Amino acid sequence: MVRIKFYFSVSAILFSCICFSQQLFVPRNIQAAYQKGTRSADGKPGKAYWQNTASYKLNVSFAPDTRLISGSVDITYVNNSPDTLKQIWFKLYPNLYKKGTPHLTKISPEDLTDGLIIDSMWTNDKLADGRSFTIDGTNMTVNKQSLAHGQSIRFQIKYHYTLNKGSHNRTGQVDSNSAFIAYFFPRIAVYDDIDGWNRFPYNGSQEFYNDFCSFDAHITV
Repeated sequence: MVRIKFYFSVSAILFSCICFSQQLFVPRNIQAAYQKGTRSADGKPGKAYWQNTASYKLNVSFAPDTRLISGSVDITYVNNSPDTLKQIWFKLYPNLYKKGTPHLTKISPEDLTDGLIIDSMWTNDKLADGRSFTIDGTNMTVNKQSLAHGQSIRFQIKYHYTLNKGSHNRTGQVDSNSAFIAYFFPRIAVYDDIDGWNRFPYNGSQEFYNDFCSFDAHITV
């Protein structure tokens, strides 16, 4: 009888451990998404799932002799989230080569520049001054917005920067007659139901993601 009780106790403990190990840890932000109905435990989008989007009209030129990239981008961004957005975050990936930007990949000193320069920015047909946006490394924030659910906002940006030459991190001049040019325009960061704005800086060692958007590009070389 004692032996039977002993086996029963051991079996009960093992069964409890197995049940406990099957309860996977779920981060709080994921739990919140389950409760709001934007995500589901089976990996499918929830009934209340949403995603913001944008349309881009690009006009970009590249001068191979100087490696100067200059262009303009006309962006219409639509807020499909239930939130009112007080800021709009942008990604300036060419600023990986800006002096002072933290990076976790090797960059030749000759490739360090002033980064992507914003020559002008218009927000809903109103010229923005330097106080209305802030650039911090590969992130740019446009402040004092109030974009409610279902509303759209338009940005018209003129910019320029010099393409890197001596260190290739997915982009750069290959030789005197060829170049691989990537991430060559300001784009709006992802705002989602899990993290809100994607505030993570790009340091050259990680992947990144974007909303599904439409693009109309004109490129002159």
